[in-house]
Amino acid sequence: MRRNKISLYLLLLAGLLMVWSPLVYGGDQARIGTAGGVQLEVPVGARDLAMGGSDLAYTKGLDALFWNPAGFSNTESVASAVFSTMTIFNDVNVNYLALGVKAGAFGNLAFSIKAFDFGDIPFTTVQDMDGASGRTFSPTFFTLGLTYAKRLTDAISLGVTGKLVTERIPQAQANAFALDVGLQYWGLGGIDGLGFGVAVKNVGSSIQYDGSGFLQQTFNPQTGRTEFSSIPTQSDELPASIELGVSYKREIAEGNTIILSTDFKNNNLGNDQGRIGGEYAYNDLFFLRAGWLGLGRALGFDDTSYDDMNYRFTLGVGLHFKLGRSDFNLDYAFRDSQYFDGNNLFSVRIGF
Repeated sequence: MRRNKISLYLLLLAGLLMVWSPLVYGGDQARIGTAGGVQLEVPVGARDLAMGGSDLAYTKGLDALFWNPAGFSNTESVASAVFSTMTIFNDVNVNYLALGVKAGAFGNLAFSIKAFDFGDIPFTTVQDMDGASGRTFSPTFFTLGLTYAKRLTDAISLGVTGKLVTERIPQAQANAFALDVGLQYWGLGGIDGLGFGVAVKNVGSSIQYDGSGFLQQTFNPQTGRTEFSSIPTQSDELPASIELGVSYKREIAEGNTIILSTDFKNNNLGNDQGRIGGEYAYNDLFFLRAGWLGLGRALGFDDTSYDDMNYRFTLGVGLHFKLGRSDFNLDYAFRDSQYFDGNNLFSVRIGF
């Protein structure tokens, strides 16, 4: 009976991939660089970023919301919260907050918000190109997410995240909706410790700017009056993708565990990516992590994505401890950048 259930779930997974693959196929060179809402691609979660984003099979808890929502089904805390912050470049920061609860047999629920801080930008106009007025503004970019995850069997977990994407500047704004679907399967091929993960991300509506900033005055000769007309704006697809990952987890000595993982990402906005990573854990207390983002280039893909060209490797450490009934995780990740300063991501998670 259990094998029949597993076969059914794998057939559903295969069907899901066949349905979504045409939507996120990355081989169409004409689509490269045309995606909107690329804030969706900015990573959060220090544990998984430190592994290069390669571990789709064993990512778990609130850390998994960005990488594979199925992993949120494997949370040990009844209630948990995580906060992370990272400077991408210059003064642009990304702050992230997620809250999650177990809902019994129903499954697990989580809410997340990722917000960008651009600092104060001088307000310039055609009449004041140098910003002499001293006025400033700050764009509002954020993503709200609601996640549901459930462990279907001892070997299979499923997760779904619905997301609202918002981008605003003075007199212009854009909104979009997106969906992530993830699955984890352990014991692949009957091998203990071998896991498989798949995530379909950012499939949803297109994003298009509108607002009073796109109005212009035109003279209507039929009415003899000056009227306002709207300037057409481009509608862009979101950066949808399919990710497939395989991880192997093994205890090499008492209290010493390693995870080795690899991931293939097929993008609709650019070329494909390949990543590998690993994690060493000592007594579930101390963690060392590393990842390499250049696997796609090494495998000779036709071209390289921006991430392959700019970001090369990741490193990180983690600490897990308990204080009373509370469970704490402190994680740090460094992502090397070729053209800008490297990224430093710090995250704190607490569970009850």
